Amino acid sequence: MTLLDPATCYAAIERRDPACDGVFFVCVVSTGIYCRPVCPARTPLAKNCRFVASAAEAVAAGFRACKRCRPESAPFSPAWNGTATSVKRALDLIDAGGLDRSEAASVPGEALADKLGVGARQVRRLFARHLGVSPVAVAQARRLALAVKLIDEGRLSMAEVAAEAGFGSVRRFNEVFAAVHGESPSARARRTKTSARARRTKTSARSRRTQASVPARRMKGPTMLTLTLAIYAAPVGELLLVTDDEAQLRALDFHDFRERMHRLLARHYGDFALEPGPAPPAIVAALDAYFAGDVAALDSVPVATGGTEFQKTVWAALRAIPPGQPCGYGALAARIGKPGAARAVGLANGSNPIGIVVPCHRVIGANGTLTGYAGGVDRKAWLLRHEARPAAE
Repeated sequence: MTLLDPATCYAAIERRDPACDGVFFVCVVSTGIYCRPVCPARTPLAKNCRFVASAAEAVAAGFRACKRCRPESAPFSPAWNGTATSVKRALDLIDAGGLDRSEAASVPGEALADKLGVGARQVRRLFARHLGVSPVAVAQARRLALAVKLIDEGRLSMAEVAAEAGFGSVRRFNEVFAAVHGESPSARARRTKTSARARRTKTSARSRRTQASVPARRMKGPTMLTLTLAIYAAPVGELLLVTDDEAQLRALDFHDFRERMHRLLARHYGDFALEPGPAPPAIVAALDAYFAGDVAALDSVPVATGGTEFQKTVWAALRAIPPGQPCGYGALAARIGKPGAARAVGLANGSNPIGIVVPCHRVIGANGTLTGYAGGVDRKAWLLRHEARPAAE
C-alpha cells in the first residue's frame, strides 16, 4: 500500500482540492468520522487527522462515514484502480455482493478465490499489499455503508435493512454494526430522527436571523485526560505502557505501533495528553515475572478501557483465556453468549488497546493458524510459545 504524506494530505483538505477526491480519505480521531478531502465541514486540526488510501481501510480502523460528504460514495482511488487485475476483479465481485449471504461468510475468501481462479491465501496477500485490509473487511465496509444509508433514509425496518445490505441475519447485522459504530442500528435510527427534528427546528430559528449572525461557539468539552507514558524493554521489543493516576493500565502496545496506540486512545477518550514518566512498580513487576516464565503474573494487573459494552465484554473474556490454551474466534463468541458472532468478536479483538495483558494474541484461527496480530505474527508466535513452555515442562 502506498504511504501517504500527512503534510501533503492536510494541505489538500485545507484547500478542498477536488483533484484529491478519491485519492485518499481523512480519519478524524477526535470525532471517529472519516471524510473525503473535499468535505465542506470545518477542517479538523492536523493533530487529529490520519490519512488512509481507501474507505474500507477507514471502516476497518473503526471510523464512521461522514454524513455530509458521503465518503463511501467517493470515486475509486488510484490505490484501488491501479491494483493488479485480480484485485480489481475481486473488488467488482465484492461490490456485486460476492461475500454476502452465502457460504463465503463461513469460509471468507475461498468462494471469492474460486471465482478468480487463484488461491484464497493469494487473495488475502494481494488485498493486504494493495489495500491494507482483507477481502472480508472490504465486503463488510460495503455492507455497513449501505446499511447506514438505508437507516438514515428511514424507509425500511431493521430486518429489511439487514437483508438489503447483505447480512445473513439480523443478529449478525446488529452485532457487527454495534462493534464498529458503538451503537445498535435501532439506536442510530432513533438518533437520526431526533437529529433531523433538531435540524428542522434550528433551520427555522436561523431563518429568523440575519445573514450576518455569528453562530454560537461549541461548549468546551470536559477536562482533558492526562496519562503517563513509560517504556518497558521486553524480549519481544520495547513496549509502550500508558497508565492513569490510579496506576491502571490504559494501553500497552509495541514501540513500532505508536500511531495505532494513539488512534485507539483518541477513539476511547477523545482529547488526551501523554506525559513521560515511570510506570507503576506493580505493573513493571508483573511484566518482569511474566517474561521470566510466570505467565499468570499479568492476571493481577489493573486495567481500564473505553470502548462499547460489547468490546468490554470481549476484552474481559480475553483475560479469562488460560495461558497456553489459545482458542478460536467462534469459541470466544460462544463464551460470551454470542454464538455466531465470531466476526464481531474479531473486530473487538482488533480494537483492544492493551496488548499482552489483555491477551488478544491467544485467539487463533479455527484451523489453528495464527491469523493476524496488531504487533505482527512473529511476536504472536513468540508469545504463544512462551506461554506454552511452562505447561510443557
